Amino acid sequence: MSDWRFPQDDGHTPLSEEDRQGLLLSHIATRDDLNDAEQRNITKALRRRAPTVDRLLDDMYLRGLHKAMFGEVWEWAGTYRQRVTNIGVAPTQIAADLRMLTDDATEWIKCEYFEPDELAVRFHHRLVTIHPFRDGNGRHSRISADYLAQTLRQPPFSWGARLDLGIDVLRRTYLTALRTADRGDISQLLSFARS
Repeated sequence: MSDWRFPQDDGHTPLSEEDRQGLLLSHIATRDDLNDAEQRNITKALRRRAPTVDRLLDDMYLRGLHKAMFGEVWEWAGTYRQRVTNIGVAPTQIAADLRMLTDDATEWIKCEYFEPDELAVRFHHRLVTIHPFRDGNGRHSRISADYLAQTLRQPPFSWGARLDLGIDVLRRTYLTALRTADRGDISQLLSFARS
């Protein structure tokens, strides 16, 4: 699997006190430290066996996956965010929207409504749009989509790893594909997922 970090800066920016709220590791002082700690935690979480489709499409599993990915770094890992953010549904809507997503995905699979790759990418996009957690939503939803693809007998996605782009350009390309999907055109995100 590819590098899930997609950092937003050069990594040397000191963390503010607000950034440090809920941080479990006292030695972390910069974004680079944080990225490294999160990546180690994610790598450890990915050693787990991939879930079955029924298990994956369950609220408890999705929260548990987030906790496995970030629980060694953040005390709030695996719990829904309580604050309104610039992306995502209202905190009071998270549980209901996530349940609707897992129900929809179950129906998509049952009725073979989409090809497997498109189904998994649509699941990813909706999960990102809900934005259930305080942080780590993109990484969590990409890994969830990889697991969903695997349950549908497809290889995990590459998420732009074959594009030979720097991490900043890769992140911008991914975000552009997400915004295009927000407008109803999933093709760019689908292409990015396999590139």
